[in-house]
Amino acid sequence: MKFKYLLLSFFAFAALLTGCKEVIEIPNLKEVKVDMSYIGFAKEGGSKTITLTATESWNITNIPTWLTVSPSSGGDAPDGTKVTFSAGATDSDYSSEVYINCAGKVQVLTVKQIAGPVEIKMSTCKEVIENGVDGKIYWVEGQVTSIANTVYGNWYLNDGTGTLYIYGTLDAKGNTQNFLSLGLAVGDRVMVHGPRLTYGTTIELVDVTVDKITPSLIKAAVDKVEIPKEGGTFEVAVLYKGNGLEIEYDADWLSVKSMIKGADDSTRVAFVAQPNLGGDRTAGISMTSATSSNSSTIQVTVAQVGAIIDATIADFLAAAVDATQYRISGIITRDTGNDYGNIYIKDATGEVYIYGVLDAEGRTKQWKNMGIKEGDIVTLITPRGAYAGNPQGVNAKVAEHIPVINATIPDFLAAEVGTTYYRLEGIVGPLSGTDVYGNFDIYDETANAKAYVYGLLPGWRGASKQFQVLLAETGLKEGDLITIVGRRAAYNNSPQVGNAFYVSHQPADTE
Repeated sequence: MKFKYLLLSFFAFAALLTGCKEVIEIPNLKEVKVDMSYIGFAKEGGSKTITLTATESWNITNIPTWLTVSPSSGGDAPDGTKVTFSAGATDSDYSSEVYINCAGKVQVLTVKQIAGPVEIKMSTCKEVIENGVDGKIYWVEGQVTSIANTVYGNWYLNDGTGTLYIYGTLDAKGNTQNFLSLGLAVGDRVMVHGPRLTYGTTIELVDVTVDKITPSLIKAAVDKVEIPKEGGTFEVAVLYKGNGLEIEYDADWLSVKSMIKGADDSTRVAFVAQPNLGGDRTAGISMTSATSSNSSTIQVTVAQVGAIIDATIADFLAAAVDATQYRISGIITRDTGNDYGNIYIKDATGEVYIYGVLDAEGRTKQWKNMGIKEGDIVTLITPRGAYAGNPQGVNAKVAEHIPVINATIPDFLAAEVGTTYYRLEGIVGPLSGTDVYGNFDIYDETANAKAYVYGLLPGWRGASKQFQVLLAETGLKEGDLITIVGRRAAYNNSPQVGNAFYVSHQPADTE
């Protein structure tokens, strides 16, 4: 593991440690909390006060001789209590950890007193992500690649080894919710420090202090361009201060047409996008400007809509994870019951998990208001996503919804011939060993009724003449309880199940 070191005067270091910032508490420690976990003193010494919250009695141990703590113990403090740390003047450097003990848990505070210059250890994003410890403060330096929130200062920093999410940025006085005062922009190179935190699966630095900003040598008028499926020419206006402009892109359907210098010193770069005959696609354009001592790169995302690809679920499962839109259809085999519409759908080729279904206005968490239920048939438009390596559809849009009515065999026989789909259960009657269509009776023994199934497909939109294959794959046999979906049809006024497809079955009791 390699480290970079930066020598700063104590003046700068003291500003890093003792500004009016709130340092993140060590996560998952509910019994005892502090509003600062890192305290710094100058050569002259002084006093620093923290606020301590505790659910039970507490005490502070491992207090070094050069430090005074008052009070060093107390009772439960749900509303917080003030604890003062004091250090005298010194010509030596000190660094200690003190422990706040409460309910069997230990909150660690790092206390330093620096009499002279100090070396600050720089870390890479990769080191922080892979080997870092939550609650510890890290110094990193890299480029701002995107900004998610301009009030709190949530943004992404990349140093070439990886990308860290910065959740909260303090202003020059250590205050929160004043990010715009820093003037930070995409492409700027920044050095920050702050405590590491794991939130779900995301590694973050929280409420960071900005130590240094090197403004970007290049800025673009936009960071995203959307073009139609027909393609064509589009321009990106760029202002750069370095010795030239280097452009890279990662798609063979893009090309540079021209670069024209404008009267306002900006450069208009014209690109050509080819027509898109496939699904939605995206590409990244990198623009770099450099001097002998500095280099800045910005990213522009190009999104091009495309044709929607009709696919079976098997085809969808085999597709790559990208922005391509697929049209898939199936019966809802399981509704997990939440507001997002996390469901499973199945056709004759396979089953896939859908992580979220949007309503007609594109809103999330509207599933329970959409009138779609388990057992219905849906056609969805969705990109191929994945979670932990498992394929899934993401934020799907409903292209078609076919309600399916649960019915007994007598109710089905009494229904009118039409296009309505019914879900039926019945006992499988005699089967032919050579029938490829799937023509047989199903019985409702309690009602002494039967319905004739005129052809059974192996699943929704399955191929015909596959009945013997279905029998071999599922083990379906006479006497089993089968679930099918089909329409009320008739032949010479005799009722039958038409357009039927297999859903599931339970083997007959062999005892």
